[in-house]
Amino acid sequence: MNKYINIAILLLIGAYIGFNIFFSFIVAPLLFSHFNHRLAGEITNLIFPYYFASGWIIGIILYTLIAVKSIKEKNIIKDLKGFLIGLVFLIIFSMALHKTILKMGQEANRQYYQLLDEGKKVEAQKIKSQFKTIHTVSTIINFSNLLIAIYLFVYFYLYNEKTRKKEKNI
Repeated sequence: MNKYINIAILLLIGAYIGFNIFFSFIVAPLLFSHFNHRLAGEITNLIFPYYFASGWIIGIILYTLIAVKSIKEKNIIKDLKGFLIGLVFLIIFSMALHKTILKMGQEANRQYYQLLDEGKKVEAQKIKSQFKTIHTVSTIINFSNLLIAIYLFVYFYLYNEKTRKKEKNI
């Protein structure tokens, strides 16, 4: 059973890393390089809520899997302290992106295009400046999540290898 839980943990973290790289470095740049910014923004507004939600949902699933493992392995919480701390940050950052920062960006974007449509270019530029700040914060947090996920993957992989070697020696 533990073997399958370990595989599931690594697969979930790997999937999250893949989502992050795919959406951040492939989908978004392709959309903005092939469509006008308004349309590309509308498309990303459809995709990114699911992507940002996946971070905290996967994080909670990972916590649940570790909790299941802790029933048999009493020292696992101590052994995975660095992993669990990293997981807390991944969940909090993902929730911030999904529940707060994304909504702020969407509202700023909506206001920007509304002002442009009304011919209020000066006011629109102020909103665009706010949007750029929100987008910068979002990008930094999203990239931090990628680094955290890579850390989690390596940490758990090494923990898993160390545990398997101990079991072979017994």
